[in-house]
Amino acid sequence: MVTIIADNILSPLGKTTIENVQAVRDSRTRLRQHRLCGIPEPFVASMFEDGEGVRPKYEELVGDSILACLDSCQLEGRVLLVLASTKGQTTGHNGVTFGESAQRIVRRISVFLPKVEVLHAITVSNACISGLSAQIVAQRMLEMGCYDYAIVSGCDVLSPFIVAGFLSLKAMSPETCRPFDIDRNGLNLGEAAATLVFKRCSVDEVRSGQWVALPGAMRNDAFSTVGPSRTAEGCKLALQSVRFAVPHPACLSAHGTATLYNDNMESIGIHDSVWSDVPVSGLKGYFGHTMGAAGIVESIVTMHAMSEGWIPGTRGYGMLGTSRPIRVIDRHLPLLQSDDSISFVKMMSGFGGCNAVMPYVLGPVASDRKEILPSLVAGHTVRITPDSATVDGKKMDCGNVTGRQLLSALYRQLKIDYPRYYKMDLLCRLGFIAAELLLHVEGLGATEPDEDPLRAVILFGKTASIVSDRNFEATLQRPDGDFYPSPADFVYTLPNIVTGEIAIRHRYHGETCYFALSERDEAMMQQLSAQAFLDPQTQSAICGWINADDEEHFEAELTLLFKR
Repeated sequence: MVTIIADNILSPLGKTTIENVQAVRDSRTRLRQHRLCGIPEPFVASMFEDGEGVRPKYEELVGDSILACLDSCQLEGRVLLVLASTKGQTTGHNGVTFGESAQRIVRRISVFLPKVEVLHAITVSNACISGLSAQIVAQRMLEMGCYDYAIVSGCDVLSPFIVAGFLSLKAMSPETCRPFDIDRNGLNLGEAAATLVFKRCSVDEVRSGQWVALPGAMRNDAFSTVGPSRTAEGCKLALQSVRFAVPHPACLSAHGTATLYNDNMESIGIHDSVWSDVPVSGLKGYFGHTMGAAGIVESIVTMHAMSEGWIPGTRGYGMLGTSRPIRVIDRHLPLLQSDDSISFVKMMSGFGGCNAVMPYVLGPVASDRKEILPSLVAGHTVRITPDSATVDGKKMDCGNVTGRQLLSALYRQLKIDYPRYYKMDLLCRLGFIAAELLLHVEGLGATEPDEDPLRAVILFGKTASIVSDRNFEATLQRPDGDFYPSPADFVYTLPNIVTGEIAIRHRYHGETCYFALSERDEAMMQQLSAQAFLDPQTQSAICGWINADDEEHFEAELTLLFKR
C-alpha cells in the first residue's frame, strides 16, 4: 500500500500547501494579463512575480518545493525521485536535458537525505498528464518493492517558447478561463511547483485521516496527437479501469482546461462511465494550466479540501456547455458522505492522445493486494542507427543511404501507405519506423488491426525532442520580426508525441508514456517497463530506447514484451 506523508505547493497563490488551499477556499486567483519578451501580445496567466523582471527557474522551484516537504518527513533506504514536466529547461538551443536537470536537483536535495541509501531520478514528460503519470508510476514502483519512498515533483515555468506554442494552437483565452461553461473560449497557462512524498507501507501502518494512493491507469485515445477524441475513448477506458476500486467517489477532479473539445470529451467520458451524478471539480480557474505540475497541484488541493470537509468549486463556471450532462459544481460543497470511505478520482488528458486517472482514498483502507513482480518474456527486437537497421540481430539491406534518408528508405521498403509519416519530426519518424519493423516481423499486415488493442508503448530517451525544439525556436526568430510560430513544429516539441503516433497508427488504446533519463540505464528501463504491467489489462508492450540528437546521430532499440 502507498500512503502520502508530505506535500507542498509553490505557486503565485502561496508558498505552502496551506496558503494555496486557503486561496482556493477564498475563491482567489492570480490569473491576469502578462507580457513576455518576444511575445507581441498580452496573455492571461498565473505567473510568479518578483518585481524585477527575473523569471524563476525550473530547477530552483522544484528544489524549493521538495525541500519544503523534507522539512516535515524523514526518508531512509531506497528513494525514487520522479520529476514531471512538459518542457523543464529543455527549450531551444540554450536548454539542458531533462536528465541534466534531474541530476542537479538530486545533488541539491541529497544533502538533506543523510539516511538514504539509494536515490535514483527519472523524468516523466507526458505532456499535460505528466504530473498524474508520475504519481501512477511512483505508486507502482513502490508497490513492486523497488523503493521504500518516492518523491514526486512537477513543475513548468512559462517562457516565450511555451507561450508562443500555445498561442500558435489558438488555445488561449484572452480572459479568465471558464471550465465547462457554455461561453468558454480557451485556457490560461500557469506556473507552479508541487511535490508529494509517497511511502510504501502495510495496511496496518495506514493511520486514520491519511490519504492512500490507489493504482491508477493511463489510456490513449488513438485519435489525434493534438485534439481529444470525439468519443472520449481513452478517457472512458481509463475511468472504467478504476471503477472497482472507488465505485462511489465523492468527486471527480477533472482536467477542465476550458477549451471547447477537451471539456466536451471529459463530459462524454464521465457520463458514459455512469458517473454523471458525481460532483465535478475543476481548478484551472485558480491556478491556470500548470502543465507538468497540474496533476500534482490539483490532487493536493483536493485532498486537503476533502480532509477539511469540502469539495472545491469550479471558478469561472456558470452554465454547462458540454454535450453530455455532468454535475459541474460552481461553488464549494460540504462533503456529505455516509460511509467511512472518502475518495476522489483525479483526471487528466493531454497532447499525444494520452489520458490518466488516479483514485485516492482517505484511510484506513482495507486491501488484499500483495507485492507484485510481473513476469515478462521478450519477443522480437529492432535496432536502428544512422547507417543500419537490424531485426533480431539480422542486418537489413537498405542500400547505401544513411541518416534521415535511411528512415524514408525503410518506409518505402515496408510499402507503408501512411501520409502522416511525412508530417512527423525526426524523433517520431524514428520511433514510427522502428515500431513498424517490430510489428512487421511479428506478422501484422500494414492494415490489419493489432490483436492487442490495449498494448502499451513505453519509450525512453536522453535528449527528448531537442531537434524539434530547435526547429520551433527558429520560427520565433524570423529576421523580418514577424511573429508566426508554427503549430506543427510546437506539437513535436513534446517528446511523448512519438508514443501517440504509434498508438494512432495501430489503434492502441493502452498506456503510453515517455521517460527522460540522464543516460541509457538498462536496469531502470527494465523496472519502468515492468511497472506498466501492474495494470491488469496490459498484456504486451512496445518498450525501448529512442534518441535523436540530429539527422545524423540517432538510435532506436525497441522490443516487444509480453506478460508471461
